[in-house]
Amino acid sequence: MPATLRTATALYASALLLDRLLGLLLLPLLTRAIAPHDYGAWTQTAVTTGLLMPLVLLATPTAIVRSFSAAVGRSLRLRFFGRLGGVALALFLIVAALVLLWREPFARAVYGESGRAAIVPALLALLAADAAVDFATAWLRAAGRMGLIAAVLALRSVLRFAVLLWLVGAGGVALADWLGSYAAVQCVLALAVVAGTLAVLRRGAEAASTAASAAGVPTLRGLLAFCLPLVALALFTSFSATFDRFLLVQLLGLEAVAVYAAAVSLSGVPALFYTVLGFTLFPVLARHWSDGRRDEAARLSTQALLAFAFLCLPVALALALAGPALLPLLSTADYRAELAVFALLGLSVAAFGLYQILLYTLLLDGRSRQVLALAVAAAALNAALNLLLAPRWGTVGAAAAAAASNAAMVVWAARLAERVMPWRFPWRGLGHIAWRALAAALPLAAVLWPWRAAAQTSWPLVSGAVLLGALLYLALDWSRAGSVARMLLAR
Repeated sequence: MPATLRTATALYASALLLDRLLGLLLLPLLTRAIAPHDYGAWTQTAVTTGLLMPLVLLATPTAIVRSFSAAVGRSLRLRFFGRLGGVALALFLIVAALVLLWREPFARAVYGESGRAAIVPALLALLAADAAVDFATAWLRAAGRMGLIAAVLALRSVLRFAVLLWLVGAGGVALADWLGSYAAVQCVLALAVVAGTLAVLRRGAEAASTAASAAGVPTLRGLLAFCLPLVALALFTSFSATFDRFLLVQLLGLEAVAVYAAAVSLSGVPALFYTVLGFTLFPVLARHWSDGRRDEAARLSTQALLAFAFLCLPVALALALAGPALLPLLSTADYRAELAVFALLGLSVAAFGLYQILLYTLLLDGRSRQVLALAVAAAALNAALNLLLAPRWGTVGAAAAAAASNAAMVVWAARLAERVMPWRFPWRGLGHIAWRALAAALPLAAVLWPWRAAAQTSWPLVSGAVLLGALLYLALDWSRAGSVARMLLAR
C-alpha cells in the first residue's frame, strides 16, 4: 500500500478502534443499566436516524469527497460548504416537520408502540447532530485532514460514553428521562465540529485555486444531479440493512429486538475494517480516477479487498463461535442468541464490507444507475427473505436474509466492477484467506464445543485458543509468496 494511504488509514483506524471499543463497552453499560425494552428502543432510535440520514444529507458527503478531493481553491470550498449546508438544513426541517406532524404513527412504526412518541423529538435532535458531523467530516476528508477527523471521532466517542455513563450509570432510569439530555450534548458537539471545519476551510491555501480552475468548477446543479441517484441508493441500502429490525419489532416486540440488536452489535466489530479502508481509500481512488490511472485504481482495489478479508474473516469466525457465550457475559442472562445468528451475521458483515469496497469504483465511473438497480434488487431480495424466514425462524431467519442479500450484492458488484477497469475479482485470493481463517478457528471451536450459550465456558482456555489461532493464521499467511500481512507491512 502507498505510504500516504497507509498513514491515513492508521490514523483513522486508531480513532475508529477507540470508537468501537467504547461502543462495545456501551453494550454492558446499557444492557445492565436499562430495561431490555428500553435498550431495544435505544437501538431502534439509532437505526432510524441512520435510515433518515440520506434524506437530510442527500448523499452530499460522497459528492464532496468526489469533487473536492483535488487541490481546489479556498473560496470554492467555502462557497459550496454554505450552499450544500443550506440544502441539508432545509431538508432536515422538512423531515422534522413531517415526522412531528405524524408523530404517533411514526413511533408505532419505529418502536412497535405509539407510547414512545415522547422520544421522537430527541430522535430528530440526534439526526441533526449526526448529519452535521458527517457533513463536516466529509469536507475534512476531501481536504486530506485525516488527523483532525481522527481527533473528532475520538472526542465524539469519549464524550458519548462519558455522557451515557453519567446519565444511566446509576441504573433504573427510563429512556424517555435521559435521551433528550444526551441528544442536546450531541448537538453542541456537532455545532463545534461544524465551526471548526469552517475555520479549517478558511485557512486553506489560495495556491490551490489554480489547479481547481484547470480541472473545472463544479456547479450546485451538477452536484445535486450526481447525488440524487445516490440518495435512492443509500435509502435502499439502509432499508436492506434495517428492514429486519422493523419487521422483528412488529412480530416479536422490543425485547426480542434488543437481543438481536445486541448480537448485531457484537457481530459488527469486523465492520471496523471496511469502514477504515473505505474512508481512506475513496479519496485516493478519486484522485487516480480523475488522473486516468485506472490500473493503479484496480491494484489498490484488489489490495483493499484482500486486506479487508484478511483482517475480517478470522475475527468474524471467532465472534461467531464465542458469541453465544460472550453476549450474556457482556450483558445479562436475558440476552441470549443462537450460534446460527452470530454465524450468519458474521457472513453478512464480511459480504457487506467487500461490496462497499467494490462500490467506490462504480461510483467513480458514474454508474450510479446500475448501482441503484443493484441496491434495489438486493433490498427486494432482503425484504422477501425476511418476510419468508423471520415469521417462522425469528432472529435466525432475519440474519439469514441479511447474509444472503449481502452475498448477492458482492457477486453483482464484482461483475459490474470488471467492466469499468482492467481488473478481475480476486476469488482465489479470498478463498485462500477463507481456508486459513477456518483452520485458525479450529482451536477455538474445540474449546467452545458444544457451542451453546448455556454451556460452561473457561475464558482462560478461550483466550489461549484465540492466541494459538492467531499465531497459526499469521504463520499460514506468512509462508505464502503472496502474503497479505507482508503487503500491509511493506513500505
